[in-house]
Amino acid sequence: MKQKQEFNATKPLLNIKRQGGWTFWSLTFTLSVLAFFSYVAMQLVPIYTANGNIENAMERSVDGVNLRTVGRAEIIKKMDKQLYLDGSHKLLNYKTDLVIKRSRSMFTLQVNYERRVPIVGNISILVEFGPVVECGFTGQCLLN
Repeated sequence: MKQKQEFNATKPLLNIKRQGGWTFWSLTFTLSVLAFFSYVAMQLVPIYTANGNIENAMERSVDGVNLRTVGRAEIIKKMDKQLYLDGSHKLLNYKTDLVIKRSRSMFTLQVNYERRVPIVGNISILVEFGPVVECGFTGQCLLN
């Protein structure tokens, strides 16, 4: 007849001693997943930095101009100058990516563009951006 073992909280469990830690395969899998996501992050950081440069150029292009009479060419010129200084001047196609809208009380400047980041072979990541700067004719601008 087998005797029941009683649980004793002061003694460590016997199975814990047999568990030696990470196996080679679990360590390899964990490190490869970590390396993959680190690689993807390193590929995406410059894209988001460039988007910050575009948002900055959008804000600066409407800063200090008369929004009721400013033309598209002037906004493009100011944005292109700022993006040239930031090193991001070849990212946008102003004809297709830049949208300017005026209403009675608002001036809206929007840029819609996308970037593709090749990862491995034919696998890539598509990142879409659509920053919007809305300005009232009183001079207050908000970045959305």
